[in-house]
Amino acid sequence: MKISNIFLRNFLIIKKSNIELSSGLTTVTGETGSGKSLFVSAMKALRGERITKSLLGKWGKSGEICAEITLEAGDDEIRNLLSGNDIEPENGRILARRVFGDKNSVYLNDVPVSSAFLASLLGDMIEIGSQFENRELFKKDYRMKILDLKAESSEILSEYKDLYHKILALRRTIEELKSKDDIGKRDYLEYQINEIEKLETYENEESELLSKVKFIENRAKIVKYSSDFANSLSSALDFLNSADSAASDLAELDEIGDIPGRISAAVIELDDIAKTSSALFSKYDEPLDNIDEIQSRFDKLSSLFIKHGVSTSAGLMQKLDSLNEELFEMNKIPHKITESEKELAALTKKASALAEKLHGKRLKALKPLEESILKYLLKFGMKGVRFSISLNKLGELGENGFDEAQFEINTIGTEKMFDITSLSGGELSRLLLSVKLIDDEEGKVILFDEIDSSIGGETARSAALEMKKNSTKNQIIVITHFPQTASLADRHIVVRKSVGEGDVETEISILDKPGRIKELARMMGNSESADFLAAAEKMLMEN
Repeated sequence: MKISNIFLRNFLIIKKSNIELSSGLTTVTGETGSGKSLFVSAMKALRGERITKSLLGKWGKSGEICAEITLEAGDDEIRNLLSGNDIEPENGRILARRVFGDKNSVYLNDVPVSSAFLASLLGDMIEIGSQFENRELFKKDYRMKILDLKAESSEILSEYKDLYHKILALRRTIEELKSKDDIGKRDYLEYQINEIEKLETYENEESELLSKVKFIENRAKIVKYSSDFANSLSSALDFLNSADSAASDLAELDEIGDIPGRISAAVIELDDIAKTSSALFSKYDEPLDNIDEIQSRFDKLSSLFIKHGVSTSAGLMQKLDSLNEELFEMNKIPHKITESEKELAALTKKASALAEKLHGKRLKALKPLEESILKYLLKFGMKGVRFSISLNKLGELGENGFDEAQFEINTIGTEKMFDITSLSGGELSRLLLSVKLIDDEEGKVILFDEIDSSIGGETARSAALEMKKNSTKNQIIVITHFPQTASLADRHIVVRKSVGEGDVETEISILDKPGRIKELARMMGNSESADFLAAAEKMLMEN
């Protein structure tokens, strides 16, 4: 991929600027403090890193970073990621845009996406090399990546990593299973199940028991009221019989309509009520021998309702089913653990075999990689330097197999080798540049932020020539103070501060040949010096 344009709005001290980059080598120059580092911030934003309001300028409440990206033949992975999110490149191009301020948004061809997706898309395609911004050499994974590129072990490594991630997932599964395999919980489940089963409840039992309990509690009153009812009914029946007899006698002497018939019917109805209630109330005369048993069962059932959070016997039976199912699943855990551990052992054995293959290929690649890096270090003026890579075998499998690559160096002519953390800023810059230049990957955008800042004279030119050579397969952007580097650029961008209406603003412009000559002369020491101007023109002609 290549970035053809970067558009910035209200970004740091940029009000608005559209920057056209070369597909080969682009250099960015300017006075110290002019704002060249904004390129680093912009590139970080484009590769999905966190963006904050601190990047917001003073020309509004929102800012914008936008890049027009051209996809190339080898960018199938990017195309697949885009396609998976229903984003189609337009004429082989995509527009990546980040809007920030009070609210942050990310768009690809005007389709909203997350910053995490932007990172997955462009994070590995945009690299930043700097002695201050990016300490990749100190990262174990990066050192292994460089070694694996030289070992040409990508297929084996990909297969190994698939297995390793399965191993990690299986380890997590086993840990989760073991955490659930609680003997105490299993025993408690069995106790709860036995407790419910022993009660042998049935649907609606709670209603029946409640009715009995209420009867027991109110039995004395019920007996009294039923007795009063029976006595009153008997008295009423006696009075009604007398009334019935009187009505019959009266009917023989005078016409009184249907009154005798109605009274006779009332007598019959009241007599039937008396017989029915007598049969109904007879149960109150039966002795209650199981009062304690009924109360005890009701109390046990109520206690289990509270314990299991249910309100009916039907709910308690459902809870029993649930507990049985849980116990059934728990009883399967030991078997699952055993099977998972067998699978883990098989995967580990297979992964270990692949790790051994990786180790062998890496061992063969060590010496050629050492020689390639050393060749660049010598080119960059580090005379007498010794450089070595050791492959330490770890005790267990890791992301990259059994191995860990250690970079060691000696720049002082003694026998002892030192870790690269002992290097000065300039030496680290040269080593980082050397590693970047032997990286065989293509189609990336690489920003070197003043990586030549501690390199001088002919060494700086050697470094610039190597970056120029690498720009045939990667898009290279170099922020530099060295005319030797800037003179080799396919496109030379200058960053200047300007003051207008009391505001400090940065202007970014592409230089034509006269402008380049003047800027190179400034970088040499004096943009008005005839000697420096002549030297700058000669430098351009030679390149």
